Amino acid sequence: MVSMREELEETLKDPDLVVQSTVNQEFGRIYHKWYEQTVIGSKWVRVVVYFLADGDAFVTTAYVDEEVIAGEALWSKEGQ
Repeated sequence: MVSMREELEETLKDPDLVVQSTVNQEFGRIYHKWYEQTVIGSKWVRVVVYFLADGDAFVTTAYVDEEVIAGEALWSKEGQ
């Protein structure tokens, strides 16, 4: 994922979809952005972010996948 730093930043700044984590519903959010070309083809880039009660946040993981992760949609570009 080091070679995809720009894509990770863009996914956080301008996501296509943000989903509430089903693993940690209180704090976890999963940011998705579709890319036609990644290092392994057309994929969703996902960045999982935990938001702490004090307002701080941190990225727990990031990866690419073929599908959107299931969960409650908190925000989407389609819903703008």
